[in-house]
Amino acid sequence: MFWLVLGLAAWLRFLGIGSKSLWYDEAWSVALAAVDLKTAVILVKGQIYPPLYQILLHFWLLLFGTSETAARSLSAVFGLASVAALYNLTVRISGRRTALVAALILAVSPFHVEYSQEARGYSLLVLLSLVSYDLLLVWLDEHKWITGTAYVIFTALCLYTHPYAFLIPLSQSLIWAFHLIEEKKHPGKELLWWLALGSAIALLFLPILPVFLRAAGEISRNFWIRRPDYWDIWNTLKYFLGQSRWSLVSLGLTVLLGTVSMLIYEGEHRFRAKIYLAWWWLPLLAAFAFSSLAFSVYQIKYLIFASIPLYLLAAEGIAKLEHRTARVIMVLLIAASSVQPLQAYYRKPKIEEWRGTVNYIKSKQTPKDMVLIYQENDYDDMSLALSYYYSADSSKVTEVEGVDDIRALKGSKAGLWLIVTHVQNQDSVELIKGQLSKKYRLMEEQKFEGISLLRYIPQKRIK
Repeated sequence: MFWLVLGLAAWLRFLGIGSKSLWYDEAWSVALAAVDLKTAVILVKGQIYPPLYQILLHFWLLLFGTSETAARSLSAVFGLASVAALYNLTVRISGRRTALVAALILAVSPFHVEYSQEARGYSLLVLLSLVSYDLLLVWLDEHKWITGTAYVIFTALCLYTHPYAFLIPLSQSLIWAFHLIEEKKHPGKELLWWLALGSAIALLFLPILPVFLRAAGEISRNFWIRRPDYWDIWNTLKYFLGQSRWSLVSLGLTVLLGTVSMLIYEGEHRFRAKIYLAWWWLPLLAAFAFSSLAFSVYQIKYLIFASIPLYLLAAEGIAKLEHRTARVIMVLLIAASSVQPLQAYYRKPKIEEWRGTVNYIKSKQTPKDMVLIYQENDYDDMSLALSYYYSADSSKVTEVEGVDDIRALKGSKAGLWLIVTHVQNQDSVELIKGQLSKKYRLMEEQKFEGISLLRYIPQKRIK
């Protein structure tokens, strides 16, 4: 049965993987991975994201090319491996029945399918975090140095994948404390062990710490993410559970059943429930608190690794149903509830349609036409997404941040195409349009997913 689940996971993750346009974040990943490693390291220094995924993608693209399918397939491989890693972890701590259900829930999760089809490091973060938590639980039981070393390495690799990975050892520290209480161990010696592991992880992260802190400082002064409110916690849970009403009901009830049934037992069952709850809630609440009190970095996708314990709790709840028929019905209901959101994702993913935008420009532009792309901040370089599809002379592409850039344009008989996307300050866009209208006439405006495309021609060309 496990191989059927793995086959289903592979089919869902590779289905139509190259049919969608790359959006900005993916184009950034591909552009950075396509250059030589030395240049990539220089470029990544201005970003908050650690370099592991970019390095792996660099070698992947060398092997398979830079098409949409090639760029995204690495994430699909990581997503598929995550299903196997979850199965392996759950077999060891809860048995094959629970493991099979947990693997199936992850396999059909719309949330995880979507980010297994995106050329970003989220599925890699899920995979590495699963291995890290698995090794932690093994080490807590055995205290073998080889397991501890592996745990340190994989946890450090998490930190090299995404900034939110700092929440992983934080939640694991709570799990370690629960273990001490459960086993009634003396904290002195155990604390030394735990501090040694934590110090080793910090030591491995030290080489990129200065770059990370510098980028974090820049982001704290100028970043686009709004501060979260309490509805964002609810929306996070909705994304974790599958977004449809049926998935909220079916998965939500089984999560509740698993949590309650495990907490009422003593010993191993209650300890597992505490593991899942620490893994789930501590990262979510810590990210929410930091974004509310410091500067906002709260994004649901950044917390993707914290969705795994919900699937484990749901699997535990289903596994504890006495009748086999009831277990089968719940599994089928959860799988069926994923169909509608998966269909919606495959039919119309909510990402920027750069490919369609560029194809439209190519179909109507004249050789002398200029392309302007609205650049709202210095952090995001929107020309990267454009350049992936638009191979024309780069001198004909100009980034504009405000009306001063429009005034600086040299007079020309050529037409202009204005691409507007990622807008936070609509007033700035309106000012740019107003300045353009003094010398140019708006001929048409086309709407693509996440992008507005405006075509202008000079007033003197109009008869």
